[in-house]
Amino acid sequence: MSLAPQRTSALAGLVLLLFVAAAVPAAASTVQDFIEIYRQEPFLMQALLQAAAGDVTGAGRTELVVSGRNYETQENYVFLLRWQGGGFRVLWQSPNLWEPVSHLAIAVGDFTGMGRAQIAVLTRTKLRLFAWRDGGMHLIHEEPGWGAPEEIGVVRHPDHPYDLIAISRQQTVEDHIPQKVIELLGWRSGRFRLLWETPTIGRVRAIAGGDVNGDGRWELVVETGVGNGAGTVHVWRWGPGGYEAAGRADLRAAPVFALAAAQDGDRHLVVVADDRGRAGLYRFASGFEPVAETTRGLGWAVSSAAAGDFLANGTLQLVVLGYPSRLHVLQLDGKPQQDGKP
Repeated sequence: MSLAPQRTSALAGLVLLLFVAAAVPAAASTVQDFIEIYRQEPFLMQALLQAAAGDVTGAGRTELVVSGRNYETQENYVFLLRWQGGGFRVLWQSPNLWEPVSHLAIAVGDFTGMGRAQIAVLTRTKLRLFAWRDGGMHLIHEEPGWGAPEEIGVVRHPDHPYDLIAISRQQTVEDHIPQKVIELLGWRSGRFRLLWETPTIGRVRAIAGGDVNGDGRWELVVETGVGNGAGTVHVWRWGPGGYEAAGRADLRAAPVFALAAAQDGDRHLVVVADDRGRAGLYRFASGFEPVAETTRGLGWAVSSAAAGDFLANGTLQLVVLGYPSRLHVLQLDGKPQQDGKP
């Protein structure tokens, strides 16, 4: 019996299926474009280390805080910046905080109950707290260091009145890979103390904190991975008596060295920027749902990210730092902005 008629019939059916599929309009994508609207390179320092955001001066504006390093001159500085005149203007530059064999880590939050954000700076030997008072920045607290963590974030806890500094700390080593916990440092009796910690999470490479599911309570967002391989983004929430895993996903095909939490209207979002120079937004409920993605690469070696309405125009922007000294500003609608005006 010949199979030719059967093959002809199958081919005709396939052609008809392709014709019908082409005639049906594709469903509109729900993923928005995340477009670069501003770039400055080089920016401030030889190498940028970290970005953070907060209303540090109490002016009701989201301000940008960045740290950086000049290697040849052995300088580490922290800068407070505000968007003005089509770019970021320096409001304050710290003293030189260089320490031999020390990283420099920053966190921005209301750690002492002042009602506005302070800047915490951690080096190997010191934890310093800077606050804006009487029109200028002042060192308001200094204590022996907790070490200078490579990964740092800010989180709120339901049983503590102020923001907490979240740092990674090596717990064990398995197969030559450090396994880390997240320790939460909180202000109590005039100094920072270790108040809570998570179970062992893994090889932590980035930390952020925020209400990422809209339930009114803050979660920890952590990325883990080894070397320059792709990793996993985890969400941890406070449960009965301790932190517990709420979800995880392999969101990117490259390391995520930059995490942040953001709010855009009533949307609570997780921000990621990976080492291939791509940034994206995700919703988190029982899992991760993509919301926005960059349309063009930002360049390799992303180091940090911060989210907020830096332009004071009522929209969400993302600041991404890239190696060695690149600053990118991204916005969902992609329309260029000047001083908070379209």
